Amino acid sequence: MMLRRHMDEARKNAIESLCNLLKKEGEIERAVLIDDLFGSLRVVVWTKKDAASDQIQKLINEQITQVSSPFWTGEIFLASEGTDVDRLFYDSAWEEGRPVDQEDILRVAGRYRNRGSWLHAYGNPPWKIFGDTEVRPPIVVFYSFKGGVGRSTALAAFAIQRARAGERVCVVDFDLDAPGIGVLLSADEQGTTSPWGVLDYLLERPHGEVELHDYYHICRRESVTRSGEIHVFPAGKANSGYLGKLARIDFEQPDDGDEPHPLVLLLRQIREDLFPDWILIDARAGLSDPAGLLLGGIAHLYVVFGTSSEQSWQGLRLVLGRLGAERVLRDEPQLDCQLVQAMIPEDLKVAKMVTAAFADRAREEFSLNYYSVDPEDPDEDRKWYLRDLDDPLAPHIPYSISYQSWLAHFDIIDDIADKLAKSEEHVALTDRILKRFNAGGKNGNG
Repeated sequence: MMLRRHMDEARKNAIESLCNLLKKEGEIERAVLIDDLFGSLRVVVWTKKDAASDQIQKLINEQITQVSSPFWTGEIFLASEGTDVDRLFYDSAWEEGRPVDQEDILRVAGRYRNRGSWLHAYGNPPWKIFGDTEVRPPIVVFYSFKGGVGRSTALAAFAIQRARAGERVCVVDFDLDAPGIGVLLSADEQGTTSPWGVLDYLLERPHGEVELHDYYHICRRESVTRSGEIHVFPAGKANSGYLGKLARIDFEQPDDGDEPHPLVLLLRQIREDLFPDWILIDARAGLSDPAGLLLGGIAHLYVVFGTSSEQSWQGLRLVLGRLGAERVLRDEPQLDCQLVQAMIPEDLKVAKMVTAAFADRAREEFSLNYYSVDPEDPDEDRKWYLRDLDDPLAPHIPYSISYQSWLAHFDIIDDIADKLAKSEEHVALTDRILKRFNAGGKNGNG
C-alpha cells in the first residue's frame, strides 16, 4: 500500500533531501525547488561543467520519490540544457525563490493563482436528496455578504441542536480567509482542532485518495453536545504555511468531464465515510473566490444573512442574482435559499419598524433578482415563481435574529451552548430549515 503524505511533510522532506545532496554532491552548484500552483514539486539544478547529468537526475529522483510522493512530479530540469527561453525560465525561478539557509545554494519558489470562481456556474449539488431515490444528507451553506452578523454562531446553534437531538452533524469551515467555526466547535475546552483541515484536503486530494480522519476532529462533550457529537473539519492550522497553501487553491469549477473539484470529493467522502444527517458549510463573507465556488450550486440550501444597511442589500442583490436570476435565464431552477435578517436592535419598537422595512425590501429584491415570472402551465412547479411570494416557506420571507450581548461576547462555545440550544430565534430558524427539507425542494435537490 502506497504511503500517503501531507503536502507539508512532502515539501519539508524534499528540501531536506536536496540540502543533503547539494552539500555532498560536488557536481551540483545550486538548485531551486518549485512548489507549483497546486502543490506539486519539481526541481531545476545547475551543475558544474562536464557533470554526469543523467546520474544526477537519477539520484535526485530516487531520493525525493522516497520521501515526497505523491506530490513529487519527477520533473528535474538541467539549467545547462534547453533553449534560451528555457534558461530564462530557470533563471527567473531562481530569482523568485527564497533561500533555505545562509549558504544560498537551495531556494524554494512558490507559484500561486487567483481566478474568478464567481464568473462560472457549478451546476447542482453532488447528490439529490429528493426524488425516486432519496440520498442524504442535505448540504446547507451559511453565507453573509458582510461579516460580524452572527452567521457562524447560527450555524453552531443549528449543529448543537441537531446533535443534541441525536443526529450526526458534520461542519466544514470554508471561511478560509478568516477561519473560525473549527475553533468555535473545538475538540475540547482548550480549543484543540485537527492538525490538518479543509485547506490541506483541497491540496492533497488531487494527488490520490486520503484518509478522511486526518482532516477532522470531534466536538463531543456534555456541556456542548450532551450525548451527541459534531464532526468538525477546520480550515487548517493558521501557522506560517497557511497563506502559502491558501494562495495555491484553485477555486474555479472544472469543465464538464473533468475530475470533480476537490471540495466535491470531500463532501462525497464525508457522506460515504461518516454517514451524517447534515453537512453544514460556513462560507466566507463577501465576494471571495471560496464564496463564489459555494454559491455556484454545491448546496441544497443557502441560509443567507443580511442587515438593513444599503451596503448589505447591494451585496445581497449580487448573491440573489447568482442563486436566482442567472439560473432562471438558463431555464434552470433557482438554488434554494432562506433569508435571515441579522443584528436587529433589541428595542422592541425600533425592532418592529426595522423588520417591517426589511421584509418589504426583501420582497422587492427577490421579485427582481430571484423569482421567475409565472409560467403558463398552472401545474408547473420547477422554480420559485412570483406567484409564490405569499407562500409561508418562500425564500424571501425573513427569519430574524436580534443583536444580543451574550452572542457578541463569550469565551468558549460551552458558555453559551445551552442558550443557543434554547434560543427562540435560533430554534425558529432551525425549524424553518427542517420544514424546507420536509416539504421537498423546487428543483428536486432540496
